[in-house]
Amino acid sequence: MSKYAGINNAEITSGQAAKLLFLFALGSAALILPTAVTSIARQDGWISMLLAGPFNYFILIIYLALAERFPNLSLAQYSEKVLGVWGGKLLTLLYIFFFLLLSALVLRNISDFLNLSVLPLTPEWFIDVTFMIVIIYGVLLGIETIARTGEILFGWGMFVIVIVLFSLFNQFDLHNFEPFLFNGWQQPIKGMYPILGFPIAEFVFITAIFPLVKKQDRKKLRRSLKLSAGAITFVSTLITVFLVGVMGVSEASRSPFAVYDMAKNINIEEILVRVEILVAMVWIGTVFMKLVLCVYVLAVLTAQMLKLSTYRPLVVPYSFIIVPLALMVYRNAAHTQVFAMGVWTIYSLFHGFFLPLVVLVIAVIRGKKDTSDGSFPPVRENEDTELKEQNSSKNGSDKADNQSDKEPAPA
Repeated sequence: MSKYAGINNAEITSGQAAKLLFLFALGSAALILPTAVTSIARQDGWISMLLAGPFNYFILIIYLALAERFPNLSLAQYSEKVLGVWGGKLLTLLYIFFFLLLSALVLRNISDFLNLSVLPLTPEWFIDVTFMIVIIYGVLLGIETIARTGEILFGWGMFVIVIVLFSLFNQFDLHNFEPFLFNGWQQPIKGMYPILGFPIAEFVFITAIFPLVKKQDRKKLRRSLKLSAGAITFVSTLITVFLVGVMGVSEASRSPFAVYDMAKNINIEEILVRVEILVAMVWIGTVFMKLVLCVYVLAVLTAQMLKLSTYRPLVVPYSFIIVPLALMVYRNAAHTQVFAMGVWTIYSLFHGFFLPLVVLVIAVIRGKKDTSDGSFPPVRENEDTELKEQNSSKNGSDKADNQSDKEPAPA
């Protein structure tokens, strides 16, 4: 068997896929998004989180509809069957650029956080390189290892979130939510804008994960994703409620990492203090999951477009692009806010909502369905088998020649 078989075509469960979606959504969004939403919707930011909740599952319905038509193919593969070879490759190329930029943005988020809050004297390039080495190792191990890591981080992450929020109950002030709907429903609806592109439209990564779910477990996939979407809405709304209730709108909207700063307020009888590092650890873990999934999908889509036998040779070269791109993508904090609030949502919705919807509509109109296997071709396995057959036949002929030389000539 090919030494790449277990890594290329490993299988995961529907529950693991749902946990990966949850961790992906809570990646960089858990620490940054509540600040962006409260700066727009003010004390009604939690309403924006609730209103955006149904879109979590609505956009997944599009991906599930495509997965039902092409159960064993990824977006890069069934786009060629729907749009033609060159049209599909062009679409895949757009997604390659999308995930390449998204990987750089996520890496820049973690380096900015560590550089501003935890490691102020450490060069940013050193943080990027160090974090990327771990990402490379995780991607090379394959999706099965990534999914198992996600299960561990999911449990610890939920535990820390519960502990932190319970520890802040004594500082919660309901007066911070007044006046309720101070400008009608206009502000909460406006507050939905950054949520739609970050992280909802980024869920398109899951289209490369669906074919890896075990066939006998796919009946549970829709229900698992529905629970995951509900958990994403509940946790993000809860975090925003505590952010406004503990810190207030003015302080929460000024802080670049308001959730981390909120955890600094925990002080229970001078015993339980300085627990913000737990928030940092959980957030670093979720960002790790988001970045490792982005790089994995980036390498897989590229390998499928180029018809390669494995994605692994692409991981290290892509890392040499992602690290410099992460250092160059933002000029300063002001540029970060302008790009995230004004550009990224439209760009992300184009790739995460519009393009998959177009592919689905064309597939329905043309009646396209395909149940063929989209796994990586076991080229190395064939090569190894042929090599063994050649060696065995060669050894057999050599033995026959030696035996004929030893036999005496007939009289």
